[in-house]
Amino acid sequence: MEFEEASLCIQSISTVFCFLFFSFTVLFSLFSLFIFVLRLKPWCNCDVCGSYLKSSWLKDFDNLCDWYTHLLAKSKTWTIHLHVLGNIVTANPENVEYVLKTRFDNYPKGKPFSVLLGDLLGRGIFNVDGDSWKFQRKMASFELGSVSIRSYAFEIVSTEIRSRLIPLLSSVADHQDKAFDLQDVFRRFSFDSICKFSFGLDPGCLKLNLPMSEFAVAFDLASKLSAERALSPSQMIWKIKRFLNLGSEKKLKEAIKLVNELAENLIRHRRQIGFSDKKDLLSRFMGSINDENRFNIRVADPNKAPRFAPGLTATVRGGLPVVVQERRR
Repeated sequence: MEFEEASLCIQSISTVFCFLFFSFTVLFSLFSLFIFVLRLKPWCNCDVCGSYLKSSWLKDFDNLCDWYTHLLAKSKTWTIHLHVLGNIVTANPENVEYVLKTRFDNYPKGKPFSVLLGDLLGRGIFNVDGDSWKFQRKMASFELGSVSIRSYAFEIVSTEIRSRLIPLLSSVADHQDKAFDLQDVFRRFSFDSICKFSFGLDPGCLKLNLPMSEFAVAFDLASKLSAERALSPSQMIWKIKRFLNLGSEKKLKEAIKLVNELAENLIRHRRQIGFSDKKDLLSRFMGSINDENRFNIRVADPNKAPRFAPGLTATVRGGLPVVVQERRR
C-alpha cells in the first residue's frame, strides 16, 4: 500500500515537472520570437521603410540600387538606415574607409549574406570571412601583384578597345536615328575582358552583331536571381522554394548548373592542352600546383589553414608551409 502511494506521488511529481518544463520551454520560445520580431521592427512607419514594404519605390525606379542612390543623394550624411531589413547603406567616404580599411575585420559579410549567394559563389573569396578570406586573398594577391599579369591585363583591355569597342561605336555613329544602349555595350566589354583575363576564354559578346554567349546569359541570370533573394520578406520563403524546386529557385538552379558545367569543361580542356604557356589567371593558379595525380599536397599545420581546397595551399609561396608527398603506386 505504501509502495503504491509512493509510486503515485513520484508519478505526480514527474507529471508536474514535465508540465512546468514544457510550459517554460514554450514561453521562452515565444519570448525569444517576440524579441527577434521586436529587433526587426516590421511595423516601422518611417518613409524609407514604408516605401520598401509597399514597393512604392518601383513607380519611379527600375531597380533597388537606383532607389538607394536617390536616397543617399538626399541624405545629409550620405547614409540611410532600413530598419525593417536591419541594414545600413552608406556612401560617406569616411564610413567606407572605416569599414573597408580601418576596421575591416570588424565588418564581416556575415552568414545572411553568404547564404544568399552561397549557391552561386560557394566558398569563394567574395563570399567568405575570416581565415578563409585571408587565405584566398593571399593566393590572389601573389599572382595579381606581378608585373607580368598587369601587362597582360593592359594588353587585353587595349586589344578589346582597339579591335571591338571602337569599331562598334564607329558603326553605330553612322546610324544616328538608331537607339543604342551604352550600358549594355560596356557590360559586354567588361564581360569579354574579365573572361579573357581570368579564364583565357573569349565569349565574343562585343562583336559587331552583339551576340550573347550561353555562359554570359546563365551567369547574369544566376546573379540576378541570387540577389533577388534579399528582397524576400523572409529567408524561409526562398529556402522552401529551393527545397521544392519552384519558380525563381528552379531557374536559379538550372542557371548555376549550366555555369558549373561550362566551368568544369573549361578546366578539363585546359588540363588536356596544358597551361604552362598560358597567361590567364586560371592557368597561373593551375600551374602553381604540381601534378595532382602524382603528388599529395597538404598543409604542414592543418590547424592554421582553412578546411577547403587543401591542394591550393601550394600556391601560397612563402606563406603557409606545405608538404608534398608522391602517391604510392
